[in-house]
Amino acid sequence: MIEDMLQYLNVAENLLWQADAYQRTDVYDIVLRALVDAKLYHKAFGVFKNMRSCSFAADIATYNIMIECCSKLASFRNASAIVSLMLRDGFWPQKWTFTALIKVLLANEDFEGALNLPGQLRTEGIELDVQLFNTILREALMKSRLDLIEFLIESMHREKIQPDPSTLWYTFNAYVESGFNNTAMEALQVLSMRMISEEVEILQEKRAIYEELILSEDPEVELKIIEIFNDSQEFLATALMNLRWCAIMGFSISWSPEESQWAKRLAAGVCTLNGPRSPVRDHWIF
Repeated sequence: MIEDMLQYLNVAENLLWQADAYQRTDVYDIVLRALVDAKLYHKAFGVFKNMRSCSFAADIATYNIMIECCSKLASFRNASAIVSLMLRDGFWPQKWTFTALIKVLLANEDFEGALNLPGQLRTEGIELDVQLFNTILREALMKSRLDLIEFLIESMHREKIQPDPSTLWYTFNAYVESGFNNTAMEALQVLSMRMISEEVEILQEKRAIYEELILSEDPEVELKIIEIFNDSQEFLATALMNLRWCAIMGFSISWSPEESQWAKRLAAGVCTLNGPRSPVRDHWIF
């Protein structure tokens, strides 16, 4: 199917000269997207180079596809060249562009470079989000970098970026895989509370509503939590189920997550960064 598409493109290129610029770009974007999805990254670069040699205009979608291609090939050099072309054509990098560049840096195990980019993104006035943090957290988990995970979690908290289920999964598993099971449970509880709300006052309001769902010994309570999930409140339902599991495992539930020793240690640690994390300090301190 891919070969048929490329043959069609070769035939169509002779006709594209007569089409308007938007039609030409759309055709190439479709082909590039298909090649990247099929993991034919080098062929995608070949098509992109041919597009450039024909002086066909690219759009922001074209550049985002090619930066994603670079992230799959772990080629920061090519990604930088793509960004240079993007800027030359008058397109400013978007949040997705920075996320793709972070993936390239992480593929090369350049954690310092990856941590610097969100600071640049903030300087450009682009709002940080949980997906961007999760991109780095995932790689930090794979490399068993607990120091980076803790730095990122505290940075998210200072920016009041609520964690999502992926954030919890990466953090919990990082501690479990390192043998820190009690810390894993404490982190799970704190992050589940933050997933409900980052505001202490709101948490206290929610406590009156949801504490029974967490502490009740009635197994039917879990059906009520599932109903919350079915009402498109999956983050809240996930947080409640996590907290209920913590309670069943014998851990006391605190609705004041900032009183957690784990949370206090992370807050103090970011203020006194040293060792392998010190290069981050000058670029990304909240």
